Amino acid sequence: MFITHDDILEDAVPMGLNEFFSHHAEPHTVPAKDVVLIRATIESGQGHGFHYHDEREEFLYILEGEVEQWVGEEKKNLGAGDVVFVPPGVVHATYNVGAGEVRLLAIFGNLQSEAELAVDVSQQEPWCSIR
Repeated sequence: MFITHDDILEDAVPMGLNEFFSHHAEPHTVPAKDVVLIRATIESGQGHGFHYHDEREEFLYILEGEVEQWVGEEKKNLGAGDVVFVPPGVVHATYNVGAGEVRLLAIFGNLQSEAELAVDVSQQEPWCSIR
């Protein structure tokens, strides 16, 4: 099945823009059974604060820009072509530390899960004071 630009579900968020190629809730972009695919744009100086995904593993593939990526309490700066794997339930965060936009693909497993896509813990210790 093909997905054109007109088919993408766009969601403006404080950090930038999420574009859903497949979606975990109605309406579905495509009838994917096991994968959520999102292209995220993160504006310079913005980020997706500390959060986790119950019941879903995640890959982040950096398309362009530079991110400060956290997985648990480990931090690494990554750029285009780098990939991150996050197991279910592991707290992580992504911040744009470059001058331009960051674009990345977020790929989640377990599309059929009833769990929230992301659980925000950015206001809880140690996450609220770690960065």
